[in-house]
Amino acid sequence: MKIKTRKIFILLAALAVSGLPLQAAVYNILDFGAKGDGVSIDSPAINAAIRKAAENGGGMVYIPAGRYASYSIRLASHIHLYLEKGAVLYAAAPADGAGFDNAEPGPQPQFQDFGHSHWKNSFIWGIGLEDITISGDGLIDGTNISPGYGDTAVKDGVANKTISLKECRNVVLRDFTIFKGGHFCLLATGVENMRISGLVLDTNRDGFDIDCCRNVTVSDCIIT
Repeated sequence: MKIKTRKIFILLAALAVSGLPLQAAVYNILDFGAKGDGVSIDSPAINAAIRKAAENGGGMVYIPAGRYASYSIRLASHIHLYLEKGAVLYAAAPADGAGFDNAEPGPQPQFQDFGHSHWKNSFIWGIGLEDITISGDGLIDGTNISPGYGDTAVKDGVANKTISLKECRNVVLRDFTIFKGGHFCLLATGVENMRISGLVLDTNRDGFDIDCCRNVTVSDCIIT
């Protein structure tokens, strides 16, 4: 009973941080078929939970402890993606024709900032959204996200960024850890009102790429 009560308190606190009303619904990804066994591909279940929450006006998509092998996770407005302590979002290796979302059409690769012109070929992405939070003490493991070199910079089925946000408003990123974030742990372009705090990034390329954004605060982060 104490463990259950503690979890309820944590979820209520997380809802308060996200700006969602305390009565907002919580959508546990296990209820949508996620396995959390590190082998099954759980992104369909996670995306189904996000879609259901969005259809109902928003809420928390709750990721309990477990290892969730996944491809692209597509955010929606008014969604709080919450990673419980012990939860690992694991970027699975593309296999058997399955993989991450493809990059949208963009400028040709001869331009210096070619990597900044694609958002959908990411582990977690959102375009034109508002009121988004990703928080919790969990881990995003990007071991299979490309660092963006050579022919893997933009290749069908391959992700080269962990989180990509384009033209979004009211974003909170808080407390989680990213391991091996690919070319960018975060690519934020044209985002307004964004708070980033308490993140730990253990990666060998870019941490935060924040371009053409307004009202951004970054605090208490560790980037190694």
